[in-house]
Order: sequence, then structure tokens, then C-alpha cells
Amino acid sequence: MSEIMKSWRVRIFLIALLLSFFTLMIRPVQLGMDFSGGSLIQINLDRPLSSSEMQTVVNVLQSRLNNYGLKQLAVKPWGKQFVVVEITKTSDPKEINRIQALLGEQGKFETLYNGKVVLRGEDIISVITDPQKGYGAYPSGNGYTWTVPFLVSNKAAEEFAKAVEGECTPLPNSRSCKEQVYMFIDRPENAIIVMPPKLYEDEREIPDDFIDSPNKIKADDLLKNSGIDLAVADQITEELLEKIRGKNVIVPEGAYDSYFLKALNGSAANVKEIPKRSDYWLKDAINIENIVHLTPGVTSGKPITNPSITGYAATKEKAAEELSHVAILLKSGRLPVSVSIGSVSTISPILSERFISYSVLAGLAALMVVATVLLIRYRKIKIALSIAMTSFSELIILLAVAALIGWQIDLPAVAGIIAAIGTGVDHQIVITDEALRKEKEVELSLITRIKKAFSIIFMAATTTIFAMLPLLVVGMGTLKGFAITTILGMLIGVFIARPAYAEIVNRIID
Repeated sequence: MSEIMKSWRVRIFLIALLLSFFTLMIRPVQLGMDFSGGSLIQINLDRPLSSSEMQTVVNVLQSRLNNYGLKQLAVKPWGKQFVVVEITKTSDPKEINRIQALLGEQGKFETLYNGKVVLRGEDIISVITDPQKGYGAYPSGNGYTWTVPFLVSNKAAEEFAKAVEGECTPLPNSRSCKEQVYMFIDRPENAIIVMPPKLYEDEREIPDDFIDSPNKIKADDLLKNSGIDLAVADQITEELLEKIRGKNVIVPEGAYDSYFLKALNGSAANVKEIPKRSDYWLKDAINIENIVHLTPGVTSGKPITNPSITGYAATKEKAAEELSHVAILLKSGRLPVSVSIGSVSTISPILSERFISYSVLAGLAALMVVATVLLIRYRKIKIALSIAMTSFSELIILLAVAALIGWQIDLPAVAGIIAAIGTGVDHQIVITDEALRKEKEVELSLITRIKKAFSIIFMAATTTIFAMLPLLVVGMGTLKGFAITTILGMLIGVFIARPAYAEIVNRIID
């Protein structure tokens, strides 16, 4: 043992192994949803994206989920038109539905005045989440009012001030002006609302706070100032089909039969049914967040850099949910494309625990079989144990590196680990065979034979790494985990484990 420890290659190997054990003690490996339970959400993009656009989508979605409070997650591109989101330790159906709603929104913030956009999401510098500066939900009447303040750039504030300067008609018995601005997140574009006459009559006039304000706004004025057309109809006519031609049609969910919807689809660019989620369907249909009356101070021409979005909810929990939702969308920014939620799959924690148990059992069984085969082949227990222990040590070092870089271990990553360890055993067999073999014509030195083995190993490892690079570079979804663990395993083996094993086998044979 003392002779072996004199080798600097062996010392480096042992130091790496000890550091790996220490790392795993203070920073455990992050397990993917395959081993910890969770959900996999597929997001469909409306067109193929360039690599930079795809990175923007991934960053925005990652930011949304991080702001939502989810840290154990992975957002991965899949080809050019799909993204998969792995959320570990989350399988509650209500929570998944909320996350789906968050991921499925484009997050485009706009403020309109007289039907024209006067403030955009890109004008926002930051979202203020300090309760001392107005952020939060507070009791109000029979419910709760929530407020999300934010900062806008000086240029945007100046342009907004210019757009509303002098636009103030005082309201009786009020400090506010009659004029209003409309705040949206994901306002429908090139859109027309089609609604039945009864629903139109019910929502002909809407409180401007969408709850119980005495100030009413006509539905026609609301849509006009939102840049959205309106058609009231309960049957198909040529006039209706001509009015919706080439537009995105929004209708109340369940209000029309399949024949009516089919006829609309034949003329419109797209038809979307929207459910009623609040007191007024129109609010849900156009994604309006806030209607704000201007004040004399705002219309004086002085730039205001700290506007806010407010809302109302019946319960504290609902207010907190709406508050968080709006804040997250404003923080994360908008997506460069429209998105839709595809398939959603869930793995329960119980099933994931079985995956772990089966993986450990399979690994131990494989290690025993490999050790047995090596013992039969070489008939030297020291060599068989050296190969088995070196492979086990490679696994520990590889897991420690994964823990350090924060890479989640899932089934594809396990497949990469198996590939790397399997290749490592193969390389050690090459080293052992070269060390034991005698040339027929010329007796080569042991060192020379091991050098010859390493030339074979380096060539094989290089070939494998280059074979993995396409999966790593193009980021083909979950296959990236396979590529990363395989490449890391190869590098650890070639530069740390193989040289140490060569020294060990050299001592054993000598």
C-alpha cells in the first residue's frame, strides 16, 4: 500500500474521492422528477425558434417559476418548437393547474389610453414588492384589495405624461378625472368579441373596478378603448361572417353550439372559448387587469415613474394569488411567441421511491456480476477488486461534480452514468490485458505496454465525447442529461481514474 501511495496519480485520485465524499455530505445530489416525484409539462410554441429566441423563452419561463417559489425544476428546450418543464415534488392537481395557467400566458403588459398603447412591458424597470411601498393585499369592504407597484423608465414616464397632459374632465364630488387608462396583460390582438344578446344585456354596463363601483363603463366603450371589436349575435349571418373574417374570435365558453362554432371557424383566423372566472365575462375575455381614473396631478405633464396595478378579490387567499400572479408576469417579462400547454404527466412520490430502490438494486447487482466475471477472467482477486472499486469511486466523483454544478439526476442522466462506468470498466480491462500480455517477438516493458493501452483509451474516449457533443450543443431536451453525464464520466475517468488504476495494476503485477 505504501508503494502505491507514492504515485502522484493515485494521490490525486484519492484526494478527488475524499473531496467528493465531503461534497456529497454538505451538498446532496439533486434528484429529477423520476426519483423524487413531480410533473412534466410540455409547452408548444406557435412557430420554430432560433437558438437566441429559444433561450429567451427558457429564461422567461425559468424566471416565472422561480418567482412562483419553485426551485426544484428544470426548463429544457426540445427541438425548435417545444419546451418541457420538469417540476419535482409537485403533484397536487390544483397547484399544477395554477402553474399551467402561469406558463401558458405570454405576459405582455400594456397600458392604453383612448385605444392607443402608452406604456409597455419593456418600459418596466422593476416590480416593487416592499409592503411599506404599497405592495400587498389589504382588507377592503367585504373583501381584499391588492396592489402591485412598479417602476418605469424616465423616457416611458415622459411619453406617458405627454400623452395624457391636459386630459382631465373633473368628476363631480371626486378628486379624479373622467378620463381613464386601461391596463392589460396579454390583451388579445386582431380580436373581435362575439357574445349572445342576453350576456351583452347583462354586461352592457360594468363597474369600472369590476366589482361594485358606482362608476360604470359601457361595454362598447370598454372594447373600443381596448382596441377590440364587438359583435352581438345568436345566429350566423353573412354580415357576422364578414365582420369576423381573418380575425381572432373570442366567445363565451358553452354559449354557442358546435354548428355555430364551426361556421365561425370557417371565416375567422382562430376561435377561442373563454370561461367566466370573475363577476364579468368581458373582463376575463380581454385580460384587462385594471381601469384607472386619471388625476389632475397625473395630467399636469409631470412624469410619474411609479404607477401600480390594483385589483379586488373576495377572500384573502384569492387576493394573494392574483397579487402573486400579476407580480410574476411583470417581473418575468413577455415571451417572444405565443404558447399553449400540451401534455402533462405526473409521477407520484411513491412510484419515484420505487425507481430509486430498483436503480440501487440494479446497480449493486451489476457491480457484483462485473466483479464475478473479472474474477473468473483474471483469477486474481486484487485485480477484480481494483477494477470494481475504481468504477465505484468514479461514480462517487461523478455524483459530486453533478451536485456542485446543480445538475439533476434523472433517468437519462442515470443512463449516461451507466454508459460512462461501463466504458470505464472496458478501459480498465484494456489496461489490465496490456499489462499482463507479452509480445510474441519482443518483450516490451510494462510501462510501454500501459502507454500503448492509454493510446487506445484516449482515442475511444475522444470518439465517445465527440459523439455526445451534438446532443449537448443542440440541447435536445432530456437527452442533454445523458450527454452531460456521459461526457463528465469520460473526462473523470481518463484524467483521474484511469491513470490511478494503471499505477495500481502496475504494482499488483510487479
